[in-house]
Amino acid sequence: MSKSSIFRLSLFREAAAFGAVMAQIGGRRTWTALIFLILGSLTEGISILLLIPLLHLIGRSDQNFTIKLPDNDLVRWLAPDGTLQLATVLCVLVGLVTLQAAFNRFKSVYMAKLLYDFVNRLRMNLFEGIGRARWGIFTRMRSSDLDHALTGDIDRVQAAAFSLLMLVQTAVLLAGYLVVSLFISPVMTSFAVVIGIIMFAALQPFRARATAFGRVLTTNRQDQYRTVSEFLGGIKVAKSLNVEATYFAQLQSILEKMKADNINYVRNSTIGTALFQIASVVGLSLFIYVALVRFNLSLAEIVVLLLVFMRIAPRFMELQTQAQQVLINLPAYASMRSLQTLFDAEREPGDAAPQESGKLSLDMGLNIRSVSFAYGDGTGKTVVSDITFGLPAGKVTALIGPSGSGKSTIADMLLGLLEPTEGKILADGVEIDEGNRRRWRDQVAYVPQDVFLLHDTIAANLRLAAPQASNDDLWTALRSAQAGDFVERLEHQLDTVVGDRGVRLSGGERQRIALARALLRKPSLLILDEATSALDWQNQSLIAQSIDGLRGAMTILTIAHRPSMIAFADWVVAMENGRMVEVGQYQRLKEKSGSRLSRMLSGEQSDREPADAT
Repeated sequence: MSKSSIFRLSLFREAAAFGAVMAQIGGRRTWTALIFLILGSLTEGISILLLIPLLHLIGRSDQNFTIKLPDNDLVRWLAPDGTLQLATVLCVLVGLVTLQAAFNRFKSVYMAKLLYDFVNRLRMNLFEGIGRARWGIFTRMRSSDLDHALTGDIDRVQAAAFSLLMLVQTAVLLAGYLVVSLFISPVMTSFAVVIGIIMFAALQPFRARATAFGRVLTTNRQDQYRTVSEFLGGIKVAKSLNVEATYFAQLQSILEKMKADNINYVRNSTIGTALFQIASVVGLSLFIYVALVRFNLSLAEIVVLLLVFMRIAPRFMELQTQAQQVLINLPAYASMRSLQTLFDAEREPGDAAPQESGKLSLDMGLNIRSVSFAYGDGTGKTVVSDITFGLPAGKVTALIGPSGSGKSTIADMLLGLLEPTEGKILADGVEIDEGNRRRWRDQVAYVPQDVFLLHDTIAANLRLAAPQASNDDLWTALRSAQAGDFVERLEHQLDTVVGDRGVRLSGGERQRIALARALLRKPSLLILDEATSALDWQNQSLIAQSIDGLRGAMTILTIAHRPSMIAFADWVVAMENGRMVEVGQYQRLKEKSGSRLSRMLSGEQSDREPADAT
């Protein structure tokens, strides 16, 4: 089998698989839609057949416009005298076309519902697949690619689905017209079919180019989304560095490439259209010549055949057009299907026990035993290795160490986002594993350095953690996070809109809102990952007092570099190069000469001395 044949077979299989997915999601409604298409074709064919007896009346010398019907049992039952008056036939024609118009409207609405249900199901499947995947997979992907898949790709999948439906509808209508034509002249019908098949086969290279263009379009659009997403996500940095022009030039280059690719495709596709139009005229001329000279058909039959031919010819062109649109947009479906498969394979297991079974107890504390972690299912670079320490219940543990030492990775494992490659994490002796990890996350609150806030009100942002919380609950959490005073001073207080990612608030205010949201959750474990790095010393000290007051109410892990956020710690764990190098009580390590903690504190003190001297 030649490469071109294999390529065509592959395309057919892809389109057939896509159609099978549509049929599977649509269920019975898919077959109902197919029946509607067939009925629409039949009604249109009958209305055309009614023209034959009407055209036979043209040129008659008498004024008797009675139409003689074929002699058979059905006709004798409907019209005993075997004739119909012109007015009756015209009324039947008008009635049939009216019913056809109403039916086509109903059919279009039905098909639109079927199409949108299919596309929405695909979108939700991917959206849920992304949401239910393990956290580790997101470290290997661009968020812009996921955004593109859920928006740009799905829109192209919708276009492919619509084109496939139109392709089926065109094929059914074409079959209906051919049936009508067979009643008039089987030989001329065969002649028209041969011409159509030859023209459709001759346009195969243009369909192949449509597939190639579809793949290029997918890549170009992904590049466009990435550039725009990166620019908008880091627009503050871009403007501060005066590098906006770099992004402008990058996007302009991508758009120019997309333009060139589109123009090349249009050039190629219009050649196919032009060739088809020329071939249609040649075929029509041959059709008229053969019908008149070779088969001596009547004027009425030739006129109706021409009418049918004029409808069949555009249908072959429409088959070509819709097939090209399917092939252009199928790569988007392939890309989306690949993502769906990837995320399904990385699906995070649900709890083995029902949610109602209650919380995991944390009366004694967390134990991290010989824990190691490496990305890529343990085959990548090891981030942390052989970590063993405990977080006593109701106590505050500080995790210190230089950047890149593995502190945030440990926090992600304690959150239940990452799974240890080796070792165990136990809550009161019960291992946190895939059977209870989601349930464990219900008991953990996390305040990161990079705060995420919705473009919504303060109340809406807080209620992310506790949707049923009352306003009193919100104010209690805000005051615990030392955020109550500044929110009370705002004109709309809890109803203040914070802007995109909280841009209308200062960095310290955003972090205090995030801390209040965490406290509103009333967690068993609170993790603060450099959560006060943007606060001034005074507010940081106030929050430290607030967290100190939570001692005994919850277990707290704080990752920080400043003394005010570790001074209230009961225990300290020091990390370096992915390994635990020191663990002990805060006061003892502080007083121990040469300890990591004492060196960190003395180093920060020396950094502050020049500022204090001024």
